[in-house]
Amino acid sequence: MRARILPMLTCAVAAWTLGAPLHARVGEKAAELRQRLGKPEAQPQKNILVWLVEESAGALLYTVTFDEKDVSIAEGLKPFRQAKLTDQTARAFIAEQLSALPSDHKARELKTGEAYTFAGEKFTCGANERVVVDAENGLLVIWTIAPAPSVLAVTREMVERTRR
Repeated sequence: MRARILPMLTCAVAAWTLGAPLHARVGEKAAELRQRLGKPEAQPQKNILVWLVEESAGALLYTVTFDEKDVSIAEGLKPFRQAKLTDQTARAFIAEQLSALPSDHKARELKTGEAYTFAGEKFTCGANERVVVDAENGLLVIWTIAPAPSVLAVTREMVERTRR
């Protein structure tokens, strides 16, 4: 399984060397993101910031949810208006999220229809999803291919909050 994740990391390194914007990782502080990405485009709620990130295929909405300590617990990327979320951008986002894990992480990519448990909840990998999960380190990344493409990284804490 780990061998399937390696190409995602390779794409990320290629994207960085081509000058693509470096996205954040869950676990980063709001101040760090503001320093790197500038002033957010919007703040729809007290704990959510939104940036527009320009990519080769158009602008993407980059949304980050923070906990009470201003630490990122969820991050999402989706096309804005007519833009497209390219495979390269989605893979770079996933690789960036995985890069924050310890080197001996247990992240694995799931197959369509495969059941998994994350933060005490049971899920199944959908037909239009690519899912990478590391329950031990508390990271779940879901890349929705269709009908509305997006990629989302969440921590155990974020999933637990949705149960409240």
